[in-house]
Amino acid sequence: MEPNVETFLPSRQYARVGWAAFAGSLVCVVCGFGAPLAFIPALLCASTAAAIFWLAARPPIRLGETQFNIGERCIAWREVREVNRSRFNSAGFVSPLVLHLKLTNARYKFLIYPGEPERVERILKVLRRNSLAATFDGVPYRDFWMWNDPAGEDERPALPPAAAPPVHLFSREDEEEIERLYQKLKAVGRLDSRGSGQDSPNPKGKD
Repeated sequence: MEPNVETFLPSRQYARVGWAAFAGSLVCVVCGFGAPLAFIPALLCASTAAAIFWLAARPPIRLGETQFNIGERCIAWREVREVNRSRFNSAGFVSPLVLHLKLTNARYKFLIYPGEPERVERILKVLRRNSLAATFDGVPYRDFWMWNDPAGEDERPALPPAAAPPVHLFSREDEEEIERLYQKLKAVGRLDSRGSGQDSPNPKGKD
């Protein structure tokens, strides 16, 4: 086995909840002999206990540098092409983690991890970090980590600064008055230049 392998085991909380559901089903069965309707919740509790025991018995997941193992199944990181969360997790539920993995050669694999929320976040991060050729819920590797890695904030494109609002030293009426005076002075200056040009004697007319 390669070094630096991180192992993820199912949370013990699932086994405890499973035993509690099983005990509830036994109580309902006992009550069912006096009230037959109690067999309905007994069946529900037994089904819940069976599902939770099945989750608690999931094989350990081991993540290494070049591959990861789901029980006895070994998968290389380079084989992973897609890592998609289930609708259960997309709806906001953290545990159990259910991932739909698409591998090379059109192979598919479900990864189910009933762990603590912190461990779920950890295994999801490691899977996304090491699957260099994969997409995550349709987002390519580089784009995903550009916008989701807190350590890579300096690599994000900087947004242009917002333009500062113009500063008005005068009111709108004063600005209009200044504009009219400017136009008048400009017109007077043109007339003066023309008049001076006409009054000046022609140098060529001198004897």
